[in-house]
This record gives sequence, structure tokens and C-alpha cells, in this order.
Amino acid sequence: MIFVFQILCILGLVACGFLARRRGMLSAQGTNDLAHVALSLVYPALIFVSITELSFADLRAHLSLPLLVMAIALTGFGLGLLAVRFLGRVPPNTARAFLFHCLINNYSFLPLPLVLFRYGDAGVALLIFSSIGYEILLWSLGVMLFSRADRKRDQLKSLFSPPFIALLVSLGWVAARDLLPWPTPPAWLALAGQTLRSGLRTIGLATIAMSMLVAGSRFAVLEFKTILGWRIWFVSAIRLVAVPLIMIPVLGLIPMDPVARGILYIISVMPSAMVSVLFSERYGGDTDFIAGGLLLTHLWALVTVPLFLAWAF
Repeated sequence: MIFVFQILCILGLVACGFLARRRGMLSAQGTNDLAHVALSLVYPALIFVSITELSFADLRAHLSLPLLVMAIALTGFGLGLLAVRFLGRVPPNTARAFLFHCLINNYSFLPLPLVLFRYGDAGVALLIFSSIGYEILLWSLGVMLFSRADRKRDQLKSLFSPPFIALLVSLGWVAARDLLPWPTPPAWLALAGQTLRSGLRTIGLATIAMSMLVAGSRFAVLEFKTILGWRIWFVSAIRLVAVPLIMIPVLGLIPMDPVARGILYIISVMPSAMVSVLFSERYGGDTDFIAGGLLLTHLWALVTVPLFLAWAF
């Protein structure tokens, strides 16, 4: 039931973006600018706040979690590569969008209430830590998928985007904070740090709303026949059926903490990532395909997610 409410919340935000575009409050350029602000300013704040909530001991004790999350993502990517190879002639932009859907799923917003309900705050901390694996792939392979840069130098430049830099800074911050001897800060400095952190958290939480507004704006100009395209249904089947069918049995065979295994089960069955539409809008990808896949996977997730979680648990 919690998951259903989360999906309805997402669709409500999408509807706001849809109406804003249809009523002329949000233009094509405005949509692109919104995506640019989200990726360059808002999302980095969310990454920093989330990662720095963890301790270095957490990072070391559960080092396998990000690696297993990367395995889930790369399983989808591998299936996507096979599909693109045998699908025949696929436009390059559409192929990149197809692969991005297969690579990155909704690894934070949708799993969060499920993990919190089942495992409490300790589970949420592990979920945040496991997302490092997705962040690394998102800001390396994900950027390179959408980037049209041909030279390696330009591809490396696109890799070091604000969110990826925020990820590196966050990990460095945690290591320096917990491993180096620091004197106890005065009260005013501790208060200033808490205030700054609270402000960054407020900014970062806007990522979800901005992503959905951008998605809704794209849906407003999306041709209905795009959603009916067989490629979108195919990528939805990979994301919501093939990946869970492979990963749930595999994860069940790997010795690990039951809480960590449960979190990985939840991650593996999630629909496409909301941030995908920001990427496509920012880097000039096939946003119609991205938006159509985003909508379809979230609608089908209402059926597939409960079924696969019932099987896993």
C-alpha cells in the first residue's frame, strides 16, 4: 500500500508538470533550464547530504553493497546491449535511451518508504550507502551514454559533472571527518554546520519534484503512439521482469546480512529512474523515448513490484 501511495505521489507531480506545459507556464527552453538547475545545483546537494549521513565504519562494514548494486545495474545494461544488438536497426539516440533505462532504475525515492517500513532507520542508512554504486555508474557510464562528445578528452570532461564531483567530495568528507583527529568544535560552529546541512537537505529534496515537473512537461508534448511503441514495452519488460528474475535468485545464494539482502531485493525490482528525464533533457537524448519508458515502467510497477517482492520474501 505504501508503494502505491508513492507511485500516486509521483504521478501527481508529473500531472503538475503536464498542466504547466499545456497552459504555457513552462516552455521547452524552461524545461531544459529546469533540468540544468536540477543536475547542476539541486541533485549534488542531495548526494552530499545523503552520503555524509553515513560513517566511515558503515562504508567499510558494508563495502559489498555498492558493488552488488552495480551488479544489478550492469545486469540490466548487459540485457539491454543484447536486446539492442538483436533488435535490428535502432536509431543511435533511441539505443542510448534504451540502454539508460536498462542501466539505472529508481534506486532512492521509491525504495525509501519500503525500506523504512521494513527495516527502520538502519535500513535507510544502508540504502543510502548502496546508492553509491548507482551514483558511480550514473555519472560515468550514464553520462557517456548521453554525451555526444566524440573525443576521450571531452568525454572525461562530461564525466566530472557537479553531481559526480559532489559524490567524490562526500566520500572524502566522510573519510576525513572520521579518520582524522579533530578538536571538538565550538557551539556556534556546530550550530552553523547543522544549519548549513539543513539548508542543503532542503535544496536536495527538491530533486524529486523538479524531475517530475520536467517529466510532466515532456509528457505534455509526447505523442501517444510513442508509448505504444514496442521498444518501450520491451525495455519495460527488461527493467521490471528480466532483471528481477535473474537477480532475486542470485542474491539469495550470496551469503550476506538478511537486511542487506532485503534492501537489494527491493532495489532490483524498481522501475526506471526519474533522473533519466533530466539526463536526456540536459544532454540532448531521445527524451520522448525516455519519458514514455518512465511513465510505462512506473504504471506497470504497480503490478510487478508487489508480485516480485512477495516471491523474494
